Amino acid sequence: MRFGGTGRLVTTATRHDRHRPVKERADPYAEVAARITAALEAGTVPWRHPWRARGHRNAISNRPYRGINLLLLGLLALQQGYTDPRWLTYRQAASLGGHVRRGERGTGIVLWKRIERRDDEDGEVIDTFPVMRFYTVFNAAQCEGVELPDAEASVEFDPIERAETVIAGYAGGPRVFHDADCAYYVPSKDEVHLPPRAAFRDAHGYYATCFHEAIHSTGHTSRLNREGYQTAAVFGSPSYGREELVAEFGAAFLCHEAGIDASRLEQSAAYIASWLAVLRSDRRLAVVAAGLAQRAVDRILGRAFDADAVANPIEGEHANDE
Repeated sequence: MRFGGTGRLVTTATRHDRHRPVKERADPYAEVAARITAALEAGTVPWRHPWRARGHRNAISNRPYRGINLLLLGLLALQQGYTDPRWLTYRQAASLGGHVRRGERGTGIVLWKRIERRDDEDGEVIDTFPVMRFYTVFNAAQCEGVELPDAEASVEFDPIERAETVIAGYAGGPRVFHDADCAYYVPSKDEVHLPPRAAFRDAHGYYATCFHEAIHSTGHTSRLNREGYQTAAVFGSPSYGREELVAEFGAAFLCHEAGIDASRLEQSAAYIASWLAVLRSDRRLAVVAAGLAQRAVDRILGRAFDADAVANPIEGEHANDE
């Protein structure tokens, strides 16, 4: 094989409002999928573009956004031309003595909240489960009067050198061979095969491809043991599509980390059409794949991670913004 508790909302209607249409709660999974597919339909691959701003983070806590939030905010920064990587909620802007400029529109980011399920008789907590919600944030450039320090001047670094550091620092990674006509990972042998470096158009394309295959390798049973590695995934199947999207997202996150320009890779009409079909078939796929990709990135970079924090590093700072 190769890899290239339910609940109801009950309301009481009054004589005046029982005939009014009930506003349905937004589906965060569908909203995320819609934003990504809209970009694809417009010809932009959200995970294969130059990162206009690096280090997207909350303006108050400086905690980085991760997983699907990094992808969504990076896409918006590209579309709107934001170069400031700091984001904050409406209330956070007010707490800093400023406000969001009138007419500015925020963007939804994903937040996972733990909900407790209690026993009907004694009220004791018997279980907890995560619920995904949206919170609206604004870029610092959309605010006025906010007392924030000047954004740090970007530190100059060599993306190629940093990319090489990422690859070299992958502890216990697979063996890598430059002996193939195309790039692929073989789980049964735990090997990455790549074309010779000279076959790539430039170094950015080479390292973006390396990152893609490295993300695949994190799913090996000796590492993260990602679902789909125990049995062969048929090309075009849901499990194959999910694993490929994990590798696409994970490579994008590593490119962001190293400063590599992922736009050097293929973005043909056929490539875009293939991902539109996959994402339209499963509204949850983008969020799930981004969470798995973030965990894979943490494994390569040697970072400790909390399974609940992969998609949600920011619960505390937005807990009161409901």
